[in-house]
Amino acid sequence: MPHLTLPADFSAQRKSAGERRIQQLRSLLADRRNILVLMHNDPDPDAIAAGYALEKLIRYLIPGAPITLGHGGMIGRAENRTMAQLIAPHAVRIPTPTAAEALPAYDAILLVDTQPSAGNHLLYAVEYPMDQVILAIDHHPPRRSQIRAILQDVRPEVGAAATLLAEYVAIAEMPIDALLATALFYGIKADTRGLSRHTIDLDIWAYTTLRNLVDTELLSQIEHVQLPRNYFRGISDALMNTMLYQCPNATQTTGGKELSPVDKSEEAERGTDDDQEEIKQEENRQEENREDEYDEQPCLGYVSMSLLFMMERPDMASEMADLMLRMEDVSWAICLGIFEDRLVISVRTDKSNAQAGRMVRSIVGKNGTAGGHDTMAGGRIHLSNATPAQRIAELHALVPRFLHKLGAGEAAGMPLLDKRAP
Repeated sequence: MPHLTLPADFSAQRKSAGERRIQQLRSLLADRRNILVLMHNDPDPDAIAAGYALEKLIRYLIPGAPITLGHGGMIGRAENRTMAQLIAPHAVRIPTPTAAEALPAYDAILLVDTQPSAGNHLLYAVEYPMDQVILAIDHHPPRRSQIRAILQDVRPEVGAAATLLAEYVAIAEMPIDALLATALFYGIKADTRGLSRHTIDLDIWAYTTLRNLVDTELLSQIEHVQLPRNYFRGISDALMNTMLYQCPNATQTTGGKELSPVDKSEEAERGTDDDQEEIKQEENRQEENREDEYDEQPCLGYVSMSLLFMMERPDMASEMADLMLRMEDVSWAICLGIFEDRLVISVRTDKSNAQAGRMVRSIVGKNGTAGGHDTMAGGRIHLSNATPAQRIAELHALVPRFLHKLGAGEAAGMPLLDKRAP
C-alpha cells in the first residue's frame, strides 16, 4: 500500500514535533486496557474521517490495541450516514443518557474534531477523569478553559481535522489504503467546501495528495446517495418558514484586519512551525479572552432566516443553512430549529473573517454551547423543562437577536416564497 509523502516545504522542526507527539501517544496508550476514540455528538464527514483515521493509526502504532470508535447523538444527514455505514460500520453510538455508566469502562479517551472544553461531546455532561483524556485533535478555535487533554493539538488555522490526521499518518509512515484515503479526502472536501473556505497550504497538500488515492466508486456512493422522501418534506417546510431581511447600506466591517493571500500563507506557516509554538499559544490565549465578544457588524445583501421548528434530526439545520447560503445576494444564512428538548442553531456566511462562531457564542452565552469558525458556526440551547410552546417562543426570540448583531435589526422580513421577494 502507498504512503503519504509530506509537503516539500514541511520543516524538519514540524516533523520532529510530530514524531515526538506520536511517540508520546504510543507510550501513553501502551498499557491501556480499553481505549475510546470519541467523535463529537453528531459526527459530520470530517469527524468520521478523522475518527476512523485515528483508530487506524493507533492500531498501527500498537498492534492489537483494545480500541473502540464511538460518538453520542445521531448521524442524520444521508451523506453522513452513508459514509459512516461504508467507512466505519463498527462505530458505536453511546446514547447520552447512558454515558455516565458507559464511559468509566474506558481507561483512555481520545477526542477528535472536538476538545475537552467544547460542549458537543459525551464528556461534557459526565464527570470523567481528565487525566485519562489522552489526546484532543481539533481545528476549531480553542475555548476559554484550563481543561486540556494530556496531548492537545488544536490548530484553528487548519480547515479540517482530517487534514491533521493526514499529517499524522504521513509522519508515522503508515500505509494508507483506498478506504482511508477516501474517508480523509471526503472529510476535507466537506469541511472546506472543496478548498473554497478556510484553508491553508496543509489542507491543499492533503486534499491533492489523497485525491490520487481515493476509491472513486465509493466516493460517488457517498456523495450521490439517494435521499428519503422525508428529506424533501423537510426542505419544503423549511422553505415555507424562511424570511429574507435586507441589510442596510453599509460597508462590511469585520472588527479586524483582513489578511492578504501572502499574509495568510505566512500566518499559516508561522502558526504551525514548532519554533513558533509560544507565539501561537499566546495568540490563542488572546483569542480565548475575546471569544464571547461580538459587536454589531453591518451585513451586505440579505440575511436568510429559516425556522425549522420540530426537526427529525439535529443536522437538518446545518444542511438547510448550507443550501440557503447558495442563494443569490444572501451573505448570511441562519437556521434555527428544535430537536427533542433543545434549540439548534446553524449559521453560514460567505464573508471571510466574519467571526460567525464568536457571534453565536455571544448569543448563546451561558444558556448552552456554541462554537465554530469565521464563516460557519453552530450552537445548542437546552430547554429540558420547557413546554413545546415555550421552546417555539424561545426560537422566535432568537431572530431579532441575530438580526441586531448583523445590523439588520430594523429590517422588515419578506417570505422567501412570496412572489414579491427579490
